[in-house]
Amino acid sequence: MAKTKALVKAQEARKITKKMMLIPGLLKAQQLLFITQQTPAEHIYHRPGKGGGTWDYVTGVYVKKILNYTFGWLWDFEIKDKGREGDLVWVQGRLTIKNKKGEAMIVKEQFGRADVKFKKNTKIPLDYGNDLKAAATDALKKCAAELGIASDIYGKEEFKEIQRVDKKFISPENGNGKPAENKTEKLFASETEKERIKKIAREMGINTIGGIERKIGLTISWKSMTRTQATMILAALLIKQVKK
Repeated sequence: MAKTKALVKAQEARKITKKMMLIPGLLKAQQLLFITQQTPAEHIYHRPGKGGGTWDYVTGVYVKKILNYTFGWLWDFEIKDKGREGDLVWVQGRLTIKNKKGEAMIVKEQFGRADVKFKKNTKIPLDYGNDLKAAATDALKKCAAELGIASDIYGKEEFKEIQRVDKKFISPENGNGKPAENKTEKLFASETEKERIKKIAREMGINTIGGIERKIGLTISWKSMTRTQATMILAALLIKQVKK
């Protein structure tokens, strides 16, 4: 009976994993979950924005740690091109994720930039190599964001735009005397989905969010959990439960 129950849960985990993508993917559920997790607060830094306000960012070290953990060092980053425009430098970087045979599975390219820093009261670069390095790190972070790493930080403005548009549908009536549909609600996990996660966790002897985080090895934002994240967390727990 126990073996049959484990088989059912394993099959459920596989079905959930398949639902995460429209076509069979190259990554496992645990990898998807780790790279699309909400960025832990301790890894988010802030700096003044040139146009005012502040910008959130993560370090290149953080991005490399996520890549190493997720892909087991089976990734490469190379500079395809570089140049200088006025007081800034730019690089074109390519991030390649490989399989165990060393063959390229996923390739992402992006441009990174950095301001040239000058010696005091001159137009002589202080350390041009460091400027290029900063631009390369910027390119790496942008490539990684396309995979989902820290996408909640670098895609924040896009999400704010969704919220701004959505306000038009939340407050006024839609002309038929009915409240307008809250379109962003569909992005977030329902209470039913969250309860399902808690139920599986309790079956494993886990009664806290912290316990779930430790079990699957990542940070969970319970209040702002998306439906996709809930699906991946559930799959990860089921896989752990079956292997127990």
